[in-house]
Amino acid sequence: MAWFEADIFKSCVRVDLHDYSHRTALLVARQKIKEAYGHGFRYIKLIHGCSNIRQKPDGGSIKFALRSTLKSSELSMWVQEKDSKNHKLRDESIVLALRPNPKPVDTEWEEMPQSEY
Repeated sequence: MAWFEADIFKSCVRVDLHDYSHRTALLVARQKIKEAYGHGFRYIKLIHGCSNIRQKPDGGSIKFALRSTLKSSELSMWVQEKDSKNHKLRDESIVLALRPNPKPVDTEWEEMPQSEY
């Protein structure tokens, strides 16, 4: 089941994208990245699974779509530079270092969509 949690002590948001289609997973990832930045968190961990998949033709569409999104710089408003050494691309997840937010807000988090699988 897909879920997220915000750890204020580690300044990290964890988002599990299992049980989502490729399209929904990307939409949820973008939304949670924007929210995590808005709340002033420093990191977001997107858990996509597929730890045993090393190449795109073998599967792992969410994994490779997230990496492609990072490379395209479309997240640059919220995420540090695509070549930042603070990002951690792991086999089962991607940890993105967020830009510092000079004016974080304390608002409600958006609900996660229902699982699709």
